[in-house]
Amino acid sequence: MANINIKSATDRRGCYITAMAELPGDLLLMADRDNKSVKLADLASGQQLDRLQLPGQPHGLCLLPGDRAAVTIPQMSMIQTISVTMKKLSLQDVINVNGECYGIDYVNDYFVVGFKKPAMLALIDNKGIIYKLLKTYAINHTLHFKYPDYICVTTENTSKVINVSDRGTKTITRLSEELQVMQSFRDPALQNPRGLASVGGGQLLVVNYGGLLSPSTLSVLDVTTGQVTPRLGLEVNLNCTECVAVSGTLRTVYVTDYLNGCDIIRRYKFE
Repeated sequence: MANINIKSATDRRGCYITAMAELPGDLLLMADRDNKSVKLADLASGQQLDRLQLPGQPHGLCLLPGDRAAVTIPQMSMIQTISVTMKKLSLQDVINVNGECYGIDYVNDYFVVGFKKPAMLALIDNKGIIYKLLKTYAINHTLHFKYPDYICVTTENTSKVINVSDRGTKTITRLSEELQVMQSFRDPALQNPRGLASVGGGQLLVVNYGGLLSPSTLSVLDVTTGQVTPRLGLEVNLNCTECVAVSGTLRTVYVTDYLNGCDIIRRYKFE
């Protein structure tokens, strides 16, 4: 399948996509760290529709109710909300937070945000006020998080589950809506876990970042068994891959691949 065009004429650097999310209408929203921007692409044509300049380098991205999205800007300790209407992007509110914020998703009217400095996970309202906090060490002194870079909220039965990848502890941790730790997975295949995406049925796609010297891989974690298996059909070696997205309607996986100083978005059909 053809790659998706993410390079803009106004880009000053090669693209480096740190997060992606599928929008209704077969659209893909992307956070471009190196060009300090968010981009919108049409999945059917593979063409870029709009580009929005941000005040700093984004990292995490999530969708919000009401045709909106949010990105974290770690070095500015802020969450920037964005309007996505009529295939156009525009800036909305700035939410200031206390610390370098990276992973982000949205659950029960709260942002669930991962911080590195200090390392913690927090539920935060739209004013930046912390509702609940899980610090680096729990009461039993277990290290839960070091670099909670990516967060994916899934619906299981009638409950929401918060899935967090952490390359510092080499874990995928699952938490309740109230930040209670439910499970934590480690596997030799996941030495550097990054982006997460749900494909349903208790399965998570997990990016294992390889960098420039070794290929990145895409694996499936079955949360019911803890088993990690390679994603079949992705034989191409992926370089410096941070994130992955899934289109349920198009039955397609979207994954970044860093080539010649710039990311491209590869897409693969899945069963």
